[in-house]
Amino acid sequence: MKKIELLAPAGSLGTLKAAVSSGADSVYLGMNKFNAREYATNFNKDYLKEAVKICKSNNVKLYLTMNTLVKNSELKEFFEQLKYAYEQGIDSVIIQDPSFIEIIKESFPDLHIHLSTQAGVMNSAHANLFSNINRINLARELTKENIKLLRKNYNKELEIFIHGALCACVSGSCYFSSLLGGRSGNRGKCAQPCRKLYDNLYLFSTKDLCLIDKLPEIINLGIDSLKIEGRMRNPYYVATVNSIYRKAIDSFYDKKFNITEKMRSDLKNSFFREFTQGKFENEFIFNPNQVLKEINIQEKEYKVNLKSINIKRKSNLKEIKIKEKNSSGKQLIVRVYNEKDALIAEKYADIIVLDLFHKDFNKIKVKKPLYALTPRIMFDSDLDNIAKRIKEVSPDGLVAGNLGILNLNLNLPIILDNNSNCFNDLQLNYYNKLGAKPIISQELKLRELEYFKNKDFIVFVHGKIRLMTLAHDLKEQKVKDEKGFNFEIKKIYNGVEILNEKELGLFNQISYILKAGINQLYIDTEENLEEVLQIYRNILDNKPIKIARLKKRYVMGWSKQGTL
Repeated sequence: MKKIELLAPAGSLGTLKAAVSSGADSVYLGMNKFNAREYATNFNKDYLKEAVKICKSNNVKLYLTMNTLVKNSELKEFFEQLKYAYEQGIDSVIIQDPSFIEIIKESFPDLHIHLSTQAGVMNSAHANLFSNINRINLARELTKENIKLLRKNYNKELEIFIHGALCACVSGSCYFSSLLGGRSGNRGKCAQPCRKLYDNLYLFSTKDLCLIDKLPEIINLGIDSLKIEGRMRNPYYVATVNSIYRKAIDSFYDKKFNITEKMRSDLKNSFFREFTQGKFENEFIFNPNQVLKEINIQEKEYKVNLKSINIKRKSNLKEIKIKEKNSSGKQLIVRVYNEKDALIAEKYADIIVLDLFHKDFNKIKVKKPLYALTPRIMFDSDLDNIAKRIKEVSPDGLVAGNLGILNLNLNLPIILDNNSNCFNDLQLNYYNKLGAKPIISQELKLRELEYFKNKDFIVFVHGKIRLMTLAHDLKEQKVKDEKGFNFEIKKIYNGVEILNEKELGLFNQISYILKAGINQLYIDTEENLEEVLQIYRNILDNKPIKIARLKKRYVMGWSKQGTL
């Protein structure tokens, strides 16, 4: 049996030495840009050279995190940073954007590619879109039963988080920080609004994951790598947690698995949050009455071997070529919630969208194409049920909430919901090749959309702002934050979503993207539906509009400022 890998975090040279000296098989770290922890100390070029030297001297692998959403204007810088890191001797790169896979394989042929948890892979249909990479770090929302199913149906390496901070939201699908403060968690700059008070409780604040007691089960599931979260934490934490998991793993392979009370005590005293076994055991992960405790940090010098390292590695970075493409024509795509609204939408829309599991799907008869919206949270245990339901309702097309839909051979037109986070031309072309047209990421400002070379995408212009998608069971309610802003918790398939109180309403803000040839618009609202649809139909048809009465009810979201 191949021994499972222990993968430790490194947010600085100090934590790197702590990880290496305490028994890590590999470490993951970020440079100054394009990683999901941009507020860690991280590694500049000189520090990265030193990190490679430390790792190579100690027979430890080094994985570089470049797992954020990347704008068109940043693509060159992204690949130049990767080129530098590759030539220094990194072993793997961790990415979020699947459109980078082909370029990386061509430009850096012996570099391993790992797909980040930010990609939100939670089923084998999604995973098998990436048969040409080396590893996937699975979404943290999977139970052990669904990990087992996914493992059975996917034959490349799998990695899971076993210890550390949890995100409340499905990774890669959180817009809370960027809407409230302009700092995107999907771009490594999360302001952690989920750790704040709502109705005087820490409703969305999670406990820390701790799966040390589950190591035998995890290893027997066929997982290849165990990942510790903590690039924002200190060397003492990294050394303590890593050394304890090292002892536990080794004891399993020595056929005498044992967790002592001192090991448990040291884990508990390494950070201030309570522990949970998370979705692995389907536990409730939240800690609404969060109590912080003092941590006695006993920092010390962590010693590592240092040898002379000679790395000769040349890259062949390919030129990024993007073909221009015009829009396929004006379209108004409207999500509705009942038969009455479907009949209203029929007068204005080109495509009508209804939830796949709406009880009246087959009863609604409209003359416009009726698409089915599929769930965002979709595990292997759901695949048969979802495929069966699609066959039952026989929609004219799909709006896919989960990329696994692309691998079910449904032979239907597919629109990707905006949680696909399409952020640049490369990604847009990648999805087009898979037969899908995305609703472009709502974290891009409208001016940034204007400069896409491929104009054949859909823009979300009006309606409900989904700030978080959670695979957890929370009570439906309205809540208020400390500044008086209101949010709504709504049940969805396999979880809940957090909605902003005010809806998006771009109205005359979109005039310049229409002039640039971007003219496919998506609307998702239950408020003032006929009036709203008439306005956007008139906008598309270059007719005058009157919006003064409605304008104050809506927010402009990311349309002007975009996000950091």
